[in-house]
Amino acid sequence: MLLYALIVSICYSLINLDATAIAQTMVSRPIVISLLIGSVLGLLNGDAASGAGIGITIGVFLEFFWINISSLGSSVPANASISSAVATAVICYLSKGAQIEPYWITSGLVYGVCCGYAGGRTDTLLRALNARLVNRATPFVEKGELNAINRLNLQAIGVSLAINTLLCFVLIIVGISLLPVLLKCFPQEVLAALKNSLWLFLLVCMGIALEAFMTKKSVFYFGAVWVIISLIGLI
Repeated sequence: MLLYALIVSICYSLINLDATAIAQTMVSRPIVISLLIGSVLGLLNGDAASGAGIGITIGVFLEFFWINISSLGSSVPANASISSAVATAVICYLSKGAQIEPYWITSGLVYGVCCGYAGGRTDTLLRALNARLVNRATPFVEKGELNAINRLNLQAIGVSLAINTLLCFVLIIVGISLLPVLLKCFPQEVLAALKNSLWLFLLVCMGIALEAFMTKKSVFYFGAVWVIISLIGLI
């Protein structure tokens, strides 16, 4: 389990750099990162197709759940990337060698959403650390010492990788350890409610996507709604 969580954590922290430090090609979006991590975990479990299927399902749900978040000024939103990575990892682990149950998906999604807010808090901490590094870099900028500035840039990236890897690792371990215990304590009526709640979660995601489309008039969101509708028959 520890190696499993470590692999996902390293993959997440590397992909998450795309959101701010490298390229910004949208690879860190939930629908992409969930598919990538699900495929990797599927290979580890001996069934890449199953892992990819779980990844794309989780990615679609969380892509539309977080579709309206944006970073404005000093406001730091929830981290959609870690939300997707943790949810995918936990659900893939719980479904390993067994038929996946809808209430596992619902529980994993809810846990992933909570992890997204924890990731947002961590991003705030990283911003504060980066602000200190900027202050340290100012004298080197004035002197034109580019090598020192490059070292500080690499230091900032290294700190981000270390903290995000550690956070993701802890959240995955907690999810894998805690969710099965909680689910075993629930009576069948609660599990049935969780199963039906998956459709409620889907409706919430559709509402968020529709709101984004109505306010931003974006063709992408219009296509996103149709993707969700087409997936209803696949869940």
